[in-house]
Amino acid sequence: MVKKIKPVSRIIKIDAEISRIKRESLVRREKLQDWGLSWLPFVDVYEKKDEIIVEAEIPGVSEADVEITVQSNRVEIKGLKKEGISSGKIKFLRLEREFGAFRRLVALPSTVVPDKAKAFLANGVLKVHLKKYLPQEENDGREG
Repeated sequence: MVKKIKPVSRIIKIDAEISRIKRESLVRREKLQDWGLSWLPFVDVYEKKDEIIVEAEIPGVSEADVEITVQSNRVEIKGLKKEGISSGKIKFLRLEREFGAFRRLVALPSTVVPDKAKAFLANGVLKVHLKKYLPQEENDGREG
């Protein structure tokens, strides 16, 4: 059996998908602006035996411009990415990098000990190491 392919219908479907993606992107930007934010960093969360690690891509952001708040079940990363070039007398030919305020709230899969959190920023990647809360640790120092 031979099936006829209608290339025009595929073009219409692709065009509709591109339009949908553009609309979603505009809605996302409008929501961010409503919250006073310019962009959201991409985040990975993974765990090891006794720790949870949160990695956030924040290229071009200095340590002084990042604030991390750790609670027992979530991490908040917020800061400011400053523009490297003043846009006063420059005609941009392409402007894709995002600048401005950002905030990312990450729910954690288990409880952590906020006082034992450690953060490192290198090559535009922020790594937050969070020690998991283990109930037996609480009793280890008290019995005796």
